[in-house]
Amino acid sequence: MILKRVWKRNKVVFAAIMTIALPAIADLFAQTLLGFFDMLMVSKLGSVAISSVGIGNAPMMAVTPIFFAVSIGTTALVSRAYGSKNNEEGKSAMGQSIILAIPISLVITILLFLFNNQILGLVGRANDMDLQMTKDYYNSVLLGMPFLCFNVIFFAAYRSISKANIPMIANILSIFINIFFNYLMIFTFGWGVLGAGIATTISRGAITLIFVYLTFFTNKFWVCIPLNSLKNFDKKMARRILKVGIPAAIEQGVFRIGMLIFEMMVISLGTAAYTAHKIALTAESFSYNMGFGFAVAGTALVGQELGRGSAKNAKRDALATTALAIFLMSLFGLVFFFFPQTITRMFSKEQAILTMSAVALRLVSVCQPFQAVSMVLSGCLRGAGDTKAVLWITVIGMYLIRIPITYLFLYKMETGLAGAWIVMTIDLGFRSIACYKVFKKGKWSYVTV
Repeated sequence: MILKRVWKRNKVVFAAIMTIALPAIADLFAQTLLGFFDMLMVSKLGSVAISSVGIGNAPMMAVTPIFFAVSIGTTALVSRAYGSKNNEEGKSAMGQSIILAIPISLVITILLFLFNNQILGLVGRANDMDLQMTKDYYNSVLLGMPFLCFNVIFFAAYRSISKANIPMIANILSIFINIFFNYLMIFTFGWGVLGAGIATTISRGAITLIFVYLTFFTNKFWVCIPLNSLKNFDKKMARRILKVGIPAAIEQGVFRIGMLIFEMMVISLGTAAYTAHKIALTAESFSYNMGFGFAVAGTALVGQELGRGSAKNAKRDALATTALAIFLMSLFGLVFFFFPQTITRMFSKEQAILTMSAVALRLVSVCQPFQAVSMVLSGCLRGAGDTKAVLWITVIGMYLIRIPITYLFLYKMETGLAGAWIVMTIDLGFRSIACYKVFKKGKWSYVTV
């Protein structure tokens, strides 16, 4: 009855949220399925192959936040321009975002290629790791790094104008492309994890081609621009994008580097523990991506309402989005708690790995409501352009809580994989409280972009 009354009072707001959130969730669910099928197909090659894929991906996940310097700025500017119906500014923000992405993506890709041995030697610390297999996967996925950069920006722009269904459709198509090439290259050609990496690069390239066509060769959407507009560099607009985006990029970089250090600690526990860790993360990503989908909705709606000059409606949309995320992610938490091995058995039959991954899932089930709050309110603060507050919360959570306490649990108390996931839960609890307090103060509603 209470839920019914809440729905009636807020059904227009909830409808606006779900218009963005549902396609974004489906889109991210598609990305999760991409990783899920990758992991499922690679798992047929054994636990060392799973570990190689995880280690090969880790450095790239650490640097992709650099792309957020552009995409978060794109979101803040395009969503406000869309809310205020300033189409000229929205198109300018879109064009300058693409221009900025070209040198950024190329420089990052070249650096990662040049220092691949040093990077993988640093990340892959387990004695039983297959370095050559890891390097094959790393290099093949790295070829698609520029595609990933452009896709992050295209996704941000289309979601900012409440067209989250376009990234969703593109990602669903990429799943079928990825599965086809995975099967062809892993099993038919017998290329193993190298084939999995090439398939991932092809699928990312396909998404980029879809958005290039829609954005530059049609005029169907609010952010469509002519291809020749990329010749014109607008220093003022680029500066505005980076003003919002750089703190967000630093925040994401701090988080990803912290996660890389966290991963390195888990890798040092050995291949079995790290395999269990990756399996639990893959399963938990279904809930995580639902939270991310609501964060996308919160980011876009807060930016749009501030563009319309209504801080009150921006706050209303943020809190409503958070409430929906808490409810739905808590349902996932119940599944993780009561049926962990039903999920993990799809990836491995080794009892030791099943036991460790099931314990990890039960631990993370407890913090699903906290994760919902931290993800959605962080997204709302970014949509308002208050990226500095999110940066400080992330720095404290990662470097004063997660990393030092994980070190204590793993190396001093020797708690094993379970200790790492206990610390993850503590970190998420802190961040949810901090994000709520910052949001409640309301300073975000006065930020200019």
